[in-house]
Formats: sequence, C-alpha cells, structure tokens
Amino acid sequence: MRWILFRAPASELFPQRRGRSFPWVFPGAVLGSILALGGFAQMSQPPSRPPKPLIVPEANPTPDANDRMVMRQNKLQDRNFDLANTERLHQMVKASDMLQTIAIALKAEADKPGPLSENEIRKAETIERLAHIVKERMTITIAPN
Repeated sequence: MRWILFRAPASELFPQRRGRSFPWVFPGAVLGSILALGGFAQMSQPPSRPPKPLIVPEANPTPDANDRMVMRQNKLQDRNFDLANTERLHQMVKASDMLQTIAIALKAEADKPGPLSENEIRKAETIERLAHIVKERMTITIAPN
C-alpha cells in the first residue's frame, strides 16, 4: 500500500488572526525598554549641579598666610606663658616646702627652755624672707598683654 501525502493549502499552515490585531505592541515594548534602561542609567549618576553649601563662604573665610602666621605666634606665646606660669608654680611650691621645713625646725628649737640662740634668729630671718618671696610669686601671674 502506498501512502498518499496531501499537503494543506498555505492558508491553513499560517492561519490569519481573526479579531483584534495589535501592530504597535512590539515597537511599544522596544520603546518602553529603552526608556526604562535610560532611567536606570540616570539614577546612578551624581546630580548635575553641586549642592548648595550650608555655610556661606563669605561669612566664614579661610585665613590667609598672614592670619595663619599671627595665629601661630599667638599660640606659641600662650604656650610660653603657660610654661613660665608652670615654672613659677614649681618654684613657689619648692619655696613653700622649704619654708614649712624651716618653720618646723625653728618651732622645735624654740620650744626648748632658754634664751634664743643666734641660729634660731637666722632661721626666723630666713623664714621671713621665704614668706615674702612666696607672697610675691603668688600675686605675680605671667599672662599675655
């Protein structure tokens, strides 16, 4: 037996659509995808104009070379005054300690019965001089003009 092949007509192989046809769907989809990709590309870029500063530059100018030199000199002068005050305080504490030591020794010698010796009088004069020096150093403070 022999097989007989029948071919269908071309209209049956590729039937035409019946009802609505949308010829703009494919171009619309291409255009939409291009626009979406363009939107994503713009989101990753920084803004085109620089942001407005919070502080107006005219209100807070940066110091020039002369101003920086003056500020540096003032800072060094303040540091020197601080060092001088620290040294003065150290000398005052040392003199106060010496004054206290001599006063304790004089008190111990003066508590003994009998007349004052020449050594005790010298210690009293030394105490008087040291007390005067400590008093002067307490009132003098080295400070900038």
